[in-house]
Formats: sequence, C-alpha cells, structure tokens
Amino acid sequence: MKIRHYLSVTIPISLALLFLGTLCSAATLRVGHPNTSCPNAQYTTITAAVNAAAPGDVIEICPALYPEQLIITKPLILRGVLTKVNIEIYLPCCNEVKRVLLQPSLQDLQGLPFEAVITVMDTEDVTIDNLAIDASQNTVAGCDIGLSAVHFYNASGRLKNSAVFGAQLPNPQSCSTFFGNGFGVVVDSSAAGPFDVEIEHNSIHDFQRDGIEVSNAGVNVEIEGNNISGLGPSTGINQFGIFLLNGAVGQVKDNVITEGACGTLSPTDCVNLRSEGVVLRSVGDGVVVDHNVINHVQSGIFLNTVNHARITNNLIGNIDSLDGIDMYSTSDSLVDGNTIFNATPLENLSEGVFENTGGGEGNNEISNNTVNDAYCGVAFVATSHVKHGSYFNVLYPELLSNGQPGPPPIEP
Repeated sequence: MKIRHYLSVTIPISLALLFLGTLCSAATLRVGHPNTSCPNAQYTTITAAVNAAAPGDVIEICPALYPEQLIITKPLILRGVLTKVNIEIYLPCCNEVKRVLLQPSLQDLQGLPFEAVITVMDTEDVTIDNLAIDASQNTVAGCDIGLSAVHFYNASGRLKNSAVFGAQLPNPQSCSTFFGNGFGVVVDSSAAGPFDVEIEHNSIHDFQRDGIEVSNAGVNVEIEGNNISGLGPSTGINQFGIFLLNGAVGQVKDNVITEGACGTLSPTDCVNLRSEGVVLRSVGDGVVVDHNVINHVQSGIFLNTVNHARITNNLIGNIDSLDGIDMYSTSDSLVDGNTIFNATPLENLSEGVFENTGGGEGNNEISNNTVNDAYCGVAFVATSHVKHGSYFNVLYPELLSNGQPGPPPIEP
C-alpha cells in the first residue's frame, strides 16, 4: 500500500483574492443596432448594457446614432468600436467606417446641476473611449442649469480619443458675460475627494463657455494632447479653452488651443468679452502648464491668484488685445522657455509677459522666454526676477521691469 503525504500550505488572503480575480475577469458586453454590422451584439441600447453590467465590465459600442443620455455610477469602460462592412467596391482603401454618436434630447435628470450627455458621478475608474458626444440637442435657456457634453461629478476616471461638441445655448447672452454656460467637459465636486480625472487626446469644439472646466479642491486632472477649438469673443461672453479654478490642481500639457480674433469688436468690447487659452484662477499649488500651443486668443495664459505654478515651453501666438502671459496675484512661480509671437505691438500695447503690480504678487522667475513682434518683451514686473530673455521686433525689451524706466508708447 502506498502512503500519500499531503503538504499543507497556507495561502495569504491577498494571493487568494488575486487568484480568484483571474478566474472572475471582467465581462464584455456589446451594443449594436439591428440590421447593422455588429457581430454578437447583446443589447440595442447603451443604457440597457450599463444597467446590466457589473462593476469593472467593458461595454463595446458599435457605430450608430444613439439618442441616449447616460448616468454612470459604477466602474465601467465604455468603448466605441469599429466594424467592417463590405465597401471595397467604392473605397478599396478603407473598410473601417462610421462612429458611435451619442446625440440625445437633453433633460434635467435626478436634479443634477448639469444637463450632460454623459454624467459620471459618485464612482471611480470609469473610462470613456472613442465616442462622439453631441450636446446640441438641448433646451437650456440660461444659467440655472449647466450644460455640458461630459460631466465628472464626485468621480474619477478618464475621457480619451473622443469628439466632444455642441454645448451651445440658443441664446448665449441669457447668462452673465463672465460665467456663461455651455461646456465641453466639466470636472467638479461637492465632496472632499480626492477625485482624479484624465482628459487625453480628445477633439473638443463648438462650446460656448469653456472647452474644459475643472473646479474645487480635491480635484486633480491630467489634461494632455487635446485639440480644443472655440469661437472667440463673437458669442458675447468670455470663453476659455481650459479653466482651472477654486483649488483644483493638475497638469495641462501638449494641448492645441485655438479661439478667435476680435473681429469687428472695439478694443474695449473685445477685452471685456475676451477669450483666453489656459486660465488658472485661485487654483491649488503646483499646477503645471507645459508644451501647449495656443493661437488666436486675447490672452494666451492668464494667472490669477496662483502660487508655485510652472508655466513652461508653451508656444503662444496671434494675441489680439491683451498679452501672451498675464500674471495677477501670482507668486513663487516659474515662467520659463515660452515662445510668444505676434502680440499686436502697437494697437493695444500688448506684451509678451505682463505682471500686474497691485495684487500681492512677487518672487516669480521669468526666464528664457522668447518674444517676437510685441510692444515689449516683459512688462511691469516689480518684485520678480527676469533673466535670459530673447526679444525681437519689440519696442522695449523690458518695460517698468527690473528697474527699467517707462518710455512713451510710441515708435522711437
């Protein structure tokens, strides 16, 4: 008789859970319309798939028009997929076609502060990938209810590779000039957080107020590689490409932002209705704005009540009315390696870098910036440090900066 000896092994709980996790992997649910090329579709609406999904599941969405307004309250991946159709006779090069378009008639759902095509709330680890998200079918008439295409509210996740557009009111002047309404993406909170959101490689356009707005302490964002195109001051309200405020922090990197010129507006009206590329207003310490391309705006980067920020390596051009970089109540920050060009040198006395001298700012380092074609390179710097700048085709390299005198604003 053979005697068998059994080895008793104690497995740590963490390894046991990991082993079980491999056995219970996330499910993939597929959504597609009838009579379309969508193999193995289980659902005809995204809403049905969201309701049926378990936390962590993947929802693949085949190309079609979906008139659905979504609220996501659990960890999910929503991913638009391409499907093959037989069109080689017409387009022999391309047999991957169409897009997943969400275009609902927007409503005020669950008393939320925003009408949004997709609301992600009270959850984490939600991914929205490769969707076209259209907020144009709305009836928002003022500012009592916000309007956005995507809204992360008390939530973490990511929005990537998507097209975000259509957040416009029938009458944009129904709101105040500054606050406005109509946002591409809003990230905000009413709870302590932390909430971490990534917004990467999206096309964001045809909004009325801000392309991306991020607010409140406890909210941290990575905004990277997006193309953001606004309408400029012609809408009659202020418009910003990216706006961080009220304690939010994050990194704004490698984005391309275009707004619009003053057009027929008077210089005064254009300044009052100005569009700006990246705006930091009362943000948390340590925000980074790096390697962005900002074009056709009234102010490229606007800092207001900002500490310990890093504004580096940005390319800012075609500034109409204000300045490449405006600094108000900004301290202990670095403005380095930026290139600023065509800042309307005489019409509005625009500067490459302008620092206001009346709001408690100071101890900033303004270095290694290149300014070509402006009224002056750096202006009105009182207690900060300016060094190693390169200035071409400017009337004055430094004006009232580092003890420089203030000459009259005319061609010498």
